[in-house]
Amino acid sequence: MSDLTRRTVIGASATGLAATVVAGAVAEPAQATPVGGAGPVTRRFTSGHALYRRGRFLKRRGSAFWVTGTGVRLTMKLVKVSDISGVSRGSLRSFELTFRAARKGPVQGTYTLSRKGFAATSLFLVPTGADRRTYRAVVNNR
Repeated sequence: MSDLTRRTVIGASATGLAATVVAGAVAEPAQATPVGGAGPVTRRFTSGHALYRRGRFLKRRGSAFWVTGTGVRLTMKLVKVSDISGVSRGSLRSFELTFRAARKGPVQGTYTLSRKGFAATSLFLVPTGADRRTYRAVVNNR
């Protein structure tokens, strides 16, 4: 039996995101029932190559983003943009993002990040601690 580690989860997440971005396809829409039960809502996920570039996030380091998903809406601050192992230093297409929330955030999953002047972008966020206030997202477009 193999051990499931945070590194394994982050690596698998990065591979999935990279496959989606490289293929240029929109992920299968998720169905959710909105509050009040008015019927299903279709969520679409972003996949444009230009949305997943290091410079786009570097410019907004220290900025707050709305993080939204089914039943989730909170702000998180982008605190770090860093290199990932196995990729050339400073890669514009493969990097790691670290976010912090003021309160306990959601479980790992795909969420939409948005803010004024920033096109909404889907990222797979993984909490890095039991308090679920620090999150990482890996963009790996090799």
